[in-house]
Amino acid sequence: MGSRSEGRRHRVFVPQALGSDEFLRITWHESRDVVVFSQWSGDQCTAAIPVRVSQLNEATTLLIDAVGLSEAVATTAWPPPSVDELVVPAAGLSIPVSRRSA
Repeated sequence: MGSRSEGRRHRVFVPQALGSDEFLRITWHESRDVVVFSQWSGDQCTAAIPVRVSQLNEATTLLIDAVGLSEAVATTAWPPPSVDELVVPAAGLSIPVSRRSA
């Protein structure tokens, strides 16, 4: 029998909406039934809040119902970059293929 978490993700990164080098990291610690929400600025953690999985019901409901998360997932806020561009989100830069070094 495999582990409980086989095939499940345990970490996601959510970039700050305004394009700075800040992001939210959400990490699931399955063995402790805890999810840690941590705020990062570059490679520095500036805050972390561990939350028991059993306490996330209301937050999950809020995201799904109030924000319309199920509909938002089906559509993206920004179109994906073209195959010919390299995007550097933190700096908001797009680098055309012709300018990239090999």
